[in-house]
Order: sequence, then C-alpha cells, then structure tokens
Amino acid sequence: MKRVNKQIEDSFSTFNPRDYLEEYYSHIGSENESLLAFYAKVYKNLGKDSTLLEFGGGPTIYSLISAAAQVNEIHFCDYLKANRDEIKLWKRNSDTAFNWDIYFQRALTLEGRKSIDNKAITTRKVALREKLKKIVRANAFKQDPINKTFRNKYDIISVNFVPESITDSEEKWEKTVMNITSVLKNGGTLVMTALENAGYYKVGNKSFPAVDISTKKMKSLLLKLGFKTTYLHSIPAEELNEKSPKYEGYKGFIFVVATKE
Repeated sequence: MKRVNKQIEDSFSTFNPRDYLEEYYSHIGSENESLLAFYAKVYKNLGKDSTLLEFGGGPTIYSLISAAAQVNEIHFCDYLKANRDEIKLWKRNSDTAFNWDIYFQRALTLEGRKSIDNKAITTRKVALREKLKKIVRANAFKQDPINKTFRNKYDIISVNFVPESITDSEEKWEKTVMNITSVLKNGGTLVMTALENAGYYKVGNKSFPAVDISTKKMKSLLLKLGFKTTYLHSIPAEELNEKSPKYEGYKGFIFVVATKE
C-alpha cells in the first residue's frame, strides 16, 4: 500500500497513552468486538498450567481478560514507561486507571456466559490482577528484548499490534518478530494480532509508523522462523476510505495462532 502523504512521528516520545486509549478503546466497535471474540475462542482450550507473556501491551489489558481464566501466571512488558505506568495503575485498582469494565463484560459474554453481573466482572478483574505478576521494560529491536534469561521461557506469547506498528521497514518488522518470539519455548503458542495493509496509524492528531503487511507475508515469515500456523484470518477495518477523517491508516486486522516447532 502506498503511504499517504502524512507526517509520521520519528519518535515515540510523543506517544500519549490516554490519547491512544480514548482513540481506540473508548467504546467497543466491530474491530474491538472481533478482538475480544478471537481471544475468547483462543483461550477456551489454551493456557492450562501456562505462563503467558504479553509483549508490548502498551497501556491496555483487554487481550488478557479471557487469558486470565486459564493461565497460571502473566508477565507484561512494554518499551514505554508511560504505558507500563498505566498498567500499574490498573493493577493496583487506582481511581485514575482507565475503566475496562465494558470489555470485561463483553469478553465474559463472548466466552459463553449467560448472565454477567458486577460480581462476575469483579471476579475476573481480581483474577487478572492476581495473575499479573511482572511488569517490565522490553525493546523489540534487541536480540534479547528483555534479557538473556528470558530466552525460551514462555508457554504463550501474546503480541498485539507491535512489530508492524513500531517501524516502517519490512526488514525491521521481520527482525522484531524473530526477537520477540525468541522468548517462546519450543512447542509454545504465539497469539498475535496485527494491522493489515497499513501506511501508518493515528493517535489524536499524530501519526506513527507502520509496515504494509498481509496474511501471506505473515504466514511466510512465521514459516521461516520455524512456526506452524494453526489459525490465520483477517477482517476489514471499520473505515476503509482513506479520504475519511475517521480513517486510521490501516485496511484491516490479521489474527494469528501459531506453534513454535
């Protein structure tokens, strides 16, 4: 996809977590509905006796709601301190933390629960807070994104909108996927979502870099890295008209589940 003539931020120092949360997570649209449905389906039969790493989770926890019902322990990492601070606010149940309650309610519904009340939501929030044991810094551009002790450590890695959303270089995208997946055990599971056919993505009036990737490129890269892809699907973005003020810079989402062989 040819990049739109738009000023792309060279540094993530201007990234504002609250602007991002308001832009993408203030309500549950079709994109977020699809994300929650994907996680509910994936973790229905995945995660027993497992340790999960949320890699580059930004200021969000929505991808961990269904996982919290299954895995034993969750670690969270991100490059930006501001993002990690947002997660810490939520973990300690601060009054100033972003409110994810509508996401908990919808996730529980998508998991098949018939009746969702405040007690059910609170129970899942408590489970996630208790299982979220570590919040650490990571750099996807490094061969060891956290440090050497994390190589081949995790049963599951959850990676959502990271490698393709921190660079506009396809070569660097491939390298960061390789770096991130180095912390996954052989036989472990990669759960990934990615922007499809992106030229950039917006946060408020700023635009950040993205790589133009497709399901074909994703499958090819994972094969090269020694993964067996067990699920690969894409959906269109909510806004496809590049001239629309609601256009966010990408054409769709890619959903992936793959096993490291």
